[in-house]
Parts: sequence; C-alpha cells; structure tokens
Amino acid sequence: MKHKLPAIALSAVLALSGTVAAAEVEARIQSASVSFSGGQAYTNGKLVITGPNGFEKEETALRGLPTFRTQTAGRLVDGFYSFSVSAATDEVIPVQNTMNNGRGADARKTEYKPFSMFGAFRVEKGVILPVENAGGGPDGDATE
Repeated sequence: MKHKLPAIALSAVLALSGTVAAAEVEARIQSASVSFSGGQAYTNGKLVITGPNGFEKEETALRGLPTFRTQTAGRLVDGFYSFSVSAATDEVIPVQNTMNNGRGADARKTEYKPFSMFGAFRVEKGVILPVENAGGGPDGDATE
C-alpha cells in the first residue's frame, strides 16, 4: 500500500497538468489590443471579435494565439465587443466520436485537444477597456 500512494499522487498530478495548461492562458485587454499570455505551444489559433453595427474581425496564427490590434481594425465605434479564441493544444487525445469517413483503417484515432476561451471588452473613444472598468450607470452599463 505504501508504494501505491506515491504512484497515485504522481498520476493525479500528471492528469491535472493538461487542464492546468489551458487555465494558464489569460486574456490581456490593453488600450490598443487584445492578446493572450500563455498558449505558446498551441497551433492553428483563431480569434474572432464581434461588436456594434455588425463589426466582425478575424485574426489567425499558425503557432501561439492571435492578437487583435486597433490599428489594423479600422475605426471602432464605442460599445461592447465580444471575442472568442480557439486553438489546438499540443496534447493528443483519443477521438471520442468516430465516424465512417471513408478512410477505413487509415482513419485517425487521435486528435489534438481543443482549447477555447470567450470574453468581452468595451471601446470608448477608440480605446479598449476591460468590461469591469467600463460603465458608469447604477446597473453597470453606461446609462443612468
């Protein structure tokens, strides 16, 4: 029994390491950009920003996570914007739902574990602000 406890503890730490990697990614909302710390080992990153008046901007990155910059987005109107970022991690997991894709024995049995994150920010006078710093009304929005 004494020998099994360290092995169980080690396997628990290794099992959690995959989830810790995703938790280490943090959105950095700055005055002129939205970027992400962590996620350097991710591939095929896609960041989609949506906002007022049908605004939609997509940024991609083959390695790491993409960055949204106001200087490449044109004039941003004041309001709330949302973002979603997705990528593939470097962790390989078994395919959960196999289907007949015509490849037979050549079909992949593993895939890269997906990562996704969602969030929001506000633009005021052309400056990006975190949502918690925005709004001046009693209910948190900019109206009285």
